[in-house]
Amino acid sequence: MPSSAPSYSIILLAGQPMPHMRGGLSSLAPLLASGRCEAVVTAHRGGLDDLEALRALLRELGPGARLLPLPPCPAGAARNQAAEQARGEVLFFSQADCLLPPDLLCRLDEALLPADRDAAAGPCRVANRDDALAMLVGAELAWEREDEPLPDALCAAYRRRDFLEFGGFDPADAAEGLENYELAYRLLAQGRELYWDQELQVRRPLPSTWGGCLALAYQLGRNRFRNLLHRRRLGLGSPGGARRFAQSVLVMLAVAIPIGIGAHDWQRAVTLPIICLLLLYPLNRGFIKSVAHQEPRLLNRALLWCLLRPWAWTLGMVKASLDRMGGGEG
Repeated sequence: MPSSAPSYSIILLAGQPMPHMRGGLSSLAPLLASGRCEAVVTAHRGGLDDLEALRALLRELGPGARLLPLPPCPAGAARNQAAEQARGEVLFFSQADCLLPPDLLCRLDEALLPADRDAAAGPCRVANRDDALAMLVGAELAWEREDEPLPDALCAAYRRRDFLEFGGFDPADAAEGLENYELAYRLLAQGRELYWDQELQVRRPLPSTWGGCLALAYQLGRNRFRNLLHRRRLGLGSPGGARRFAQSVLVMLAVAIPIGIGAHDWQRAVTLPIICLLLLYPLNRGFIKSVAHQEPRLLNRALLWCLLRPWAWTLGMVKASLDRMGGGEG
């Protein structure tokens, strides 16, 4: 540990009921035992019916863990309010159902040792590794993240001084924490150094049903559309955007073609959408090869997922664009 190692505030969101929250909070125990950090858990959406149960969980962890009950507000505003009340020199952001690594503070010490590094981050991996669908979604997230290894809102640390100087997270941001890069983009646009550590990982229980997987893909579609807008606004490039956009175009064509020509040429109205959907596979060739190499037992599910996922992405992008046009949270 460096002689000038900072103190930490671990800020966890608990804005809605989370089945795996007890496991996530229990992973705080070895970190709090070090005496170098505090944990601040926010309850900010009015979805937690039993705050006393959450307080009881935190009391088991000792005086270093406290609950911050807030009026219903977006996740970005909740993170910012927690940061303002935090006492640590470094703020680490995650979610209450994520499993934190026991060596988290040591890794952050090393990552933030150079004074010119403003943030340190790592990936979110799957916690429920015994579930095939969760493993599949985790493999996809890891593959997609290679395009943009940036701090999101699930595994990222910022120096508190710099975080407050930059205004923190967008207070109107109510989006999924995964691949939520708005703050990282603002730092990049200012030439700040963001450190990525592949071994600095949190583990999150991922959906284990097709419906849950599609719901997460929908949220990620919203985030990716918002990320694209943020990058354009700040004059940054858009890695991976063309491939995702092409998949959404194919999905929209698969819907539009039967509507446009179905009454006049039903054969083409059937065959052309099928061709559009089959073209999704070449666009996902890298992901399919990755699954075939690393998790061959998941290959059949991956082939189906490559057909289903772009529909959820596209719906999320459409919702984000409608939110933007209507002045909403998108």
